[in-house]
Amino acid sequence: MRYSFASALAVTLTAVLGGCSNPAGANGTTTDTFNGTVTSTGFDSHSFTVSNSGDVVATLTALSPQTTITVGFGLGQPSSTGCSLYSYSESARIGTVLSGTIGAGTYCVTVYDVGNIQGSDTYTLTVLHP
Repeated sequence: MRYSFASALAVTLTAVLGGCSNPAGANGTTTDTFNGTVTSTGFDSHSFTVSNSGDVVATLTALSPQTTITVGFGLGQPSSTGCSLYSYSESARIGTVLSGTIGAGTYCVTVYDVGNIQGSDTYTLTVLHP
């Protein structure tokens, strides 16, 4: 179901660890910065709106105080239960990038615990999109 949903929206996103080029400054590119807190077994999501088709690059830029753990990090679309992910990494670290091509619409980005957070961690992430 997720595959056909993503195909219908012409959305193909791939999780990539580091090394991706960053299209910051490209014509028509918007950068959203989100901050939040994730608790043990929890998640935190943020929505953003894309007005045109184009490239999206989401980067986990900070995680504290547990800076070396892995967390879940994903892109999707808002749903009644949070963020329905269609691209994600369950081994995300600071610097992890999710990138691809998306169409106009409302999307979300989520950071979630995969069993490594003790107490809570704060994070910062950026999303570059058309």
